Amino acid sequence: MRQAPTLKPLPQLRRHPWINGTRAWMIGLALVGVLLVGLIARETVLATPAAATIRTSAADRGTVSSVVSGTGSLLPVGRMAVNFKSPGILTEVDVRVGDRVTTGQVLARIDSSTQQAALAQAQASLASAEANVQSTQSPLTAAQVAQLQHQVSNAQQNYNDTVASVTATNQADAATVASDQAKVNAECGIDPASVACSQARAQLANDQSKQHMDAISGQSRVNSASQQITSSRDNLAVQTQVKPNALASSQAQVASAQAQVQSAQLALNQTTLTAPTSGVVISINGVRGETAGSGTAQSPGSLAPQPSSGASGGSSGFMVIDDTSSFVAVMPFAETDSARLADNQTAAFTFDAIPSLTVSGHVLSISPSATVVSNVVDYYVTFVLNRTDPRLREGMTANASVTVAQADNAVRVPNAAVRTTGGTSMVTVLSKGQQVPTEVITGVVGDTYTEIKAGLNEGDIVVLPTLRASAGATTNGGALVRGGGGGFGGGGVVRGGGG
Repeated sequence: MRQAPTLKPLPQLRRHPWINGTRAWMIGLALVGVLLVGLIARETVLATPAAATIRTSAADRGTVSSVVSGTGSLLPVGRMAVNFKSPGILTEVDVRVGDRVTTGQVLARIDSSTQQAALAQAQASLASAEANVQSTQSPLTAAQVAQLQHQVSNAQQNYNDTVASVTATNQADAATVASDQAKVNAECGIDPASVACSQARAQLANDQSKQHMDAISGQSRVNSASQQITSSRDNLAVQTQVKPNALASSQAQVASAQAQVQSAQLALNQTTLTAPTSGVVISINGVRGETAGSGTAQSPGSLAPQPSSGASGGSSGFMVIDDTSSFVAVMPFAETDSARLADNQTAAFTFDAIPSLTVSGHVLSISPSATVVSNVVDYYVTFVLNRTDPRLREGMTANASVTVAQADNAVRVPNAAVRTTGGTSMVTVLSKGQQVPTEVITGVVGDTYTEIKAGLNEGDIVVLPTLRASAGATTNGGALVRGGGGGFGGGGVVRGGGG
């Protein structure tokens, strides 16, 4: 049989006594340091300078717009505090906070019993005054006139009878006195001292006295009968003729009564509160059973914003209604920007709460006085939104972009290509490989482009500020930057010297 080979042990390596674990680590770190120093030197001291790039852009035609921006808040176009004209106990409240109301809609009512009673009394007074005018204007009936005429006839007849009676009495008295006188003449002619003469004279004196008294009494009776005729005739005239003064007085009473009725009706109407404008109810101060205007305020909660005391139009009242048919935006602008704003300039609005919404508008007014906060001068500008959106709410943040200047179809270059010194604007034109400083006249300066009114033509190549790069390449977000237009149209890279 074949014998198995004999295995000899491997010779052991000799370890140098000066190489141990610590020394090995130190040698490794030293080698790594030398490698890093070499790499840094290669990129810095030993690096070959890269050629400088010339960034260029071509002058083209387009629109140049200058825009100023501001941020502020939305406010309703109007806010109105609504109150009852007189205090009263609330009997009904027909709306709630957050309800949308229309002009003339009933909002609430107070107790109207006192006003109703006052109106009824005024109406009764008016009816009485109108009846008085009617009695003054209306003629008497035929029966009433006949009765008055009959009174006149009776007075005339009584006068005639009285005159006849007095005349008869006067005649009788005259006859008696004449008879007595004849008897005195007869008796006293025979013997004046006789008893018969004395008796005849005494009888004559008595009859003469009676004649005198009857004449006085008769005349008084005639005068009284005459007065009765005058009185009855006057009564007939008064009752059958309209007196202007009496009619004017009664008509004045009617006018006064009508005014009282109107006043009472107005007071009754004012116990019902109606909406003076369309809008949204943002607060109500009172509930049923309380005195209007001094009761418990209903919290708007999530239905509407709490009105602020500083809002336009005031917020104190039984109810406050915001006219949300349109909104205005109020925002501050720096003094340099406000100087570029003017009435009716167009603006575009965006809203932080509604990113997808853009609404156009225009400048309504610019505050004539400045607001200074921490030495910063601002002017508040009010904008009107040209349309509204049901998602818009009072107090939302609004961002305005106002186009203050615009040039259409203008020759333009990037802003970076223009440098201004001492009021002179210059660009550097690249012509046949040479950089030629050129004076230009600028127009509208926008956020990206500057309008060139003179000094450049469309298609001219202008030089942009130079960016230096290393010999290899400079990256920006992982992409190679070769100088060039920086995103501007017509840009490119021209290799040149170190300038």
